[in-house]
Amino acid sequence: MDRVLAISDRTNAALHALALASREGGSIAAKAAAERLGVSPSYLAKILQSLAAKGIIASVRGIGGGFSLLKPASEMPCVEVLEALDGPLPSNYCLFERAICATKTCAFKSLCDDVEKKVRATLENTTIADIARSFSGVDRALEWGNPNGRPWGADYTHRCGRWTCSAISVRKL
Repeated sequence: MDRVLAISDRTNAALHALALASREGGSIAAKAAAERLGVSPSYLAKILQSLAAKGIIASVRGIGGGFSLLKPASEMPCVEVLEALDGPLPSNYCLFERAICATKTCAFKSLCDDVEKKVRATLENTTIADIARSFSGVDRALEWGNPNGRPWGADYTHRCGRWTCSAISVRKL
């Protein structure tokens, strides 16, 4: 098992691109963000265009264009971005796609309820600014280049509070 919490790759890329935009004064070109995150520029542009269409960020076309935050990063909870891209967080869920227990309660029901509450609270209380603060030292490493020669997304990891994030997974510490 590689993940306890599954946040989609597109949401992960979006959260980190918005954090980079925050560090760059509130805006960034998709290509520049993609290079820094080790993802395809066209893939990231599609994700950011989707957020722009939903009013989360603004899109500016042409030379010098890019994507801009519409409000301060400290006022943008991660849950807002996640729900814009992936829909609402699941609630009242079972480990199976549909509940199979005759009583609709089982030993895992309370665990699932607790996990859902904690995940929701964390995503509501963690902002893009919190993720941006976790990038300390990353910019310097990016300026120096990746010593192992692989794309940054292949091995780039940083900590967002109690989480370890990479382009491929999110794990609780």
